[in-house]
Amino acid sequence: FVSLILRFWLDYIKLLIICFSDACNSDKETSPIPELEVPPFKHLCKSERILEAVNKLDGILESKLKSSDLIGNVIVVASHHNERNYIRPRPVNFGWQRGIKIGQGRFGKVYTAVNNETGELMAMKEIALQPNDHRTIRSVALELKIFEGIQHKNLVRYYGVEIHREEMLIFMELCTEGTLESLVAATETGLPEALVRRYTHQLVIATNTLHQHSIVHRDIKSANIFLTAEGNCLKLGDFGSAVKIKAHTTVPGELQGFVGTQAYMAPEVFMKTNQEGHGRAVDVWSLGCVLVEMASGKRPWADFDSNYQIMFKVGMGEIPEIPENLSEEGKHFASVCLVHDPKERATTVELVNHTFLVVCF
Repeated sequence: FVSLILRFWLDYIKLLIICFSDACNSDKETSPIPELEVPPFKHLCKSERILEAVNKLDGILESKLKSSDLIGNVIVVASHHNERNYIRPRPVNFGWQRGIKIGQGRFGKVYTAVNNETGELMAMKEIALQPNDHRTIRSVALELKIFEGIQHKNLVRYYGVEIHREEMLIFMELCTEGTLESLVAATETGLPEALVRRYTHQLVIATNTLHQHSIVHRDIKSANIFLTAEGNCLKLGDFGSAVKIKAHTTVPGELQGFVGTQAYMAPEVFMKTNQEGHGRAVDVWSLGCVLVEMASGKRPWADFDSNYQIMFKVGMGEIPEIPENLSEEGKHFASVCLVHDPKERATTVELVNHTFLVVCF
């Protein structure tokens, strides 16, 4: 890319010198310039002739860059006033009572809430809104729309949303046992393999359910995995990065954009050499990273504090270190998830029947 730019600029300078000479000596015969039509200068003064030549050369250089896909055109897309109402959030249809605050992060605050009709305990996420914050409302509405009609024991369930003047309240299933991240962090050497097998099995089933509904999560990590039933049941949640893709397809190039958490992020998401985008396979890479974390007691790439260091390592073809304490089945499971080429990476359909998950204690 750099050499191509330099070559264009050298051509530009050469043409500029030739054209400058023509502008200063318009009454003399000059050799024809290949692929360059020099405008007549006899009715222009010296400065105007030079400016005309420079503008002509700028046009030639821009055409060459465009033809090589190095630059493009900026266009203005007219906004549609009806776009903000394209997707409407599903409102809650029950009375509720706010409880205690149980969490807080960059997204907002999380409280417990009680369904007044059923007595069910729920989680309520409170997101602050700016005046006319249609983008946030649309984003949350799309997130809820994606998961309408999908109910699975290993997926956090969404109930609906309430929108007020300064805040938006999202109601979802309450997972009382905390996150997988907290559970793993409390250990020194990771979870027992029997538990790793059980959690991995449930996580693969949850991810496969999403993929069967043409949904890519794109941010699978231990902080987005919740525990219930005294730690015996795992639920995948926090679908803020999830997106609906084309149904009945498994090609890797369906999505674009830098989305996810770097320590768990598949290489095709951030590699500039990848021009095809990404698809379901990014979730499989993340599954392998979560397995490494559960078995080792440390997040993937724990020795690196910088996200840029992690991306450099992955970009150089490396994978997170697979713990030695894993069984041979566990090591093989991780290895088929952590394949750099998304086309060669295992699918969730294949992983469901992997020998590592067949025996779940």
